[in-house]
Amino acid sequence: MNRFEFASDNTAGMAPEALAALIEANNGFTPSYGEDVYTAQASDAFRTLFEMPCEVFFVFTGTAANSLALSQLCRSHHSIICHEIAHIETDECGAPEFFNNGVKLLTAPGENGKLSPAAVDHLANKRRDIHYPRPHALSLTLPTEAG
Repeated sequence: MNRFEFASDNTAGMAPEALAALIEANNGFTPSYGEDVYTAQASDAFRTLFEMPCEVFFVFTGTAANSLALSQLCRSHHSIICHEIAHIETDECGAPEFFNNGVKLLTAPGENGKLSPAAVDHLANKRRDIHYPRPHALSLTLPTEAG
């Protein structure tokens, strides 16, 4: 029986095509810090895919990707609603809060790792005073951490 491992994308080897492209790019010299032709080509590919001008930020881990993406949505007085076993709550070791200048994750229980509309409504409307982090984003994943 085949075993499938979904722990992380950085626990396995590279796809052969990606490794071949990396080896090909390893010839000669090129500018650094995003000023190279490879970064420009990859960024243009994303702009084409999304059919709009956009900034592209390349990161090395899912934690960085999740945290930096969320940091574009919230300010320090905001909060992010998520399930109590959401990946950003259980597997990022505080990185979403750190990169968001202290944004709070508001968590709720739910069957099979899924938030119900009632749970979201409760957290979104729990408090409205200035001393409570205002809900500003909702984190949903499919599949959930429960499968």
